Amino acid sequence: MRKILVKFLLLILAIGCAITAWAQPAEKKGQKSLDVAFYEGGYFYSNGVGIDKDVVDEIKNRGGYSFNYLERPRVRIWKDLEAGSLPMSVSGIQNPERDKFAYFVPYIAQKNKALVIGNKHTTPESLVADKAARIAVVRGFKHGEFFDQLVEKVRANGGVTEVPTIHNLFLMLNSGDRVDMIISQPAFFKEMRDMGIESRVSVYDWDTASKPIVLGLILAKAHFSENDVKDMKKLIDAMRKDGTLKKIFSKYLSSKDVEDALNF
Repeated sequence: MRKILVKFLLLILAIGCAITAWAQPAEKKGQKSLDVAFYEGGYFYSNGVGIDKDVVDEIKNRGGYSFNYLERPRVRIWKDLEAGSLPMSVSGIQNPERDKFAYFVPYIAQKNKALVIGNKHTTPESLVADKAARIAVVRGFKHGEFFDQLVEKVRANGGVTEVPTIHNLFLMLNSGDRVDMIISQPAFFKEMRDMGIESRVSVYDWDTASKPIVLGLILAKAHFSENDVKDMKKLIDAMRKDGTLKKIFSKYLSSKDVEDALNF
């Protein structure tokens, strides 16, 4: 009798679980929280606000995602993405090495410029020819083919200093005598304006032959499928089409820089 009772109770439990499972909708993306890492950098993200934060907020609202927002140095972000311990980050430049561990969904374009205090070096040829020239770059940053090659030429002369953040980069420029040049995109010019050094800095577009560099959401392959990437791209496409991206960019960039930013 006891065995029959136990079997009956187990049967009732199984039926109850089946009914619950049938009644419950499939798990939405929003029910799983994903870590998204931001790095301090001008109008992209600074003190908790910026273009990257606004874009991710909009994706969260439109796509039903749940995100945990983190702040990390750029170099650590790339290491964590590659290791699979970080699901997602922002404003990343795609290249073959990074394609091995991440998908990219473009949402903004930026043109790298050479920022120089004074008129010592007005051309890339002048900079490379000067064996004593020094430049600073953010550790872990890529700048596109033209500027990456320029960095390596100066590095061969021992003239490259790597710093952890965009803020440190502009501090080096602000010092006036520690570096001859830094590389920056308009979205980072906030640092220059906050330091009050705009009038002392010459901005050169040395890479005139190249189109603006496309930056995108970085989705670790350890956490996202190709279908997930398609879903994310649809959200970005809709934001571009309905003017949401332009509205976000316009909060931080000049009208000319907004048009360049949408050229991706």
